[in-house]
Amino acid sequence: MIQSQQQAEEVKNIEDQFLKMTTHPYLKKHIDSAEIEYDIIFFLLEIMKETSLTQEEKREQILSALLVQAAFLTHEKVHNTTLEDSNEKKPRQLTVLAGDFFSSLYYFMLVKNVHDDILPVFSSSIQKINVEKMSLHFSEHQSEGELMKRLKTVEGGFIADIAFFYKKDELAFLAEKFFLLKRLFKEKEKANSKYLSAFASAIHSFSEGYRADEVTNWPPVRTSSFLNDKISELQVKLQNQLDTYPAIHKVPLYNRLNNWTNLEFEAKIK
Repeated sequence: MIQSQQQAEEVKNIEDQFLKMTTHPYLKKHIDSAEIEYDIIFFLLEIMKETSLTQEEKREQILSALLVQAAFLTHEKVHNTTLEDSNEKKPRQLTVLAGDFFSSLYYFMLVKNVHDDILPVFSSSIQKINVEKMSLHFSEHQSEGELMKRLKTVEGGFIADIAFFYKKDELAFLAEKFFLLKRLFKEKEKANSKYLSAFASAIHSFSEGYRADEVTNWPPVRTSSFLNDKISELQVKLQNQLDTYPAIHKVPLYNRLNNWTNLEFEAKIK
């Protein structure tokens, strides 16, 4: 109970610092605020729990990871469609700049506070994910297995790489499954019109047989079937790993992961 309370306080502390770093009055007028991925915080607190890092060093690395994720999510909101209206161009330009800003903040924080060991892990992982996103965008996968491997890298590879660095292999494998599962749930949400990210475009291209940048009545029937099948498979795999990893049952992260193994569970966790 004390451990859970202390972790809740640390999560709130990290959240406050993240919002302070990413909130800018001018950007706030034109684009959405940066998104904070709470599951990243819970994963990294567990990954770094038995390391020699100080509490402040852990906080700096977690904030850096959140900034990287914010940059990924912000850049993903940039559409490639041609805009004629200058009122529409400004938000898109600011979105690109905001993503670049968040990315520069993570690097500045790690360099400034001398995180020399972990910095190459961040850099190489970001590069790897960007390469895989390009492959997804151009539908370069030739098999379902290759597609799923790329999707897993894009969604869970970053946290998994940090976990591998700290020799927390079990948590790395959990992260790969969990963050992919969470993203598939998100993509399953219905929309009258949906602009397709590289992630969604790759799934659509594989399922429907043609590439599209925007789709009405999302998700199409075959895409919906693909999403449901992969969600079910990942839920079973995640549950099996949780069952064979008893140490995680005693930590706050467990309940967050376990909730997602329910077939009827909806992706609404903060």
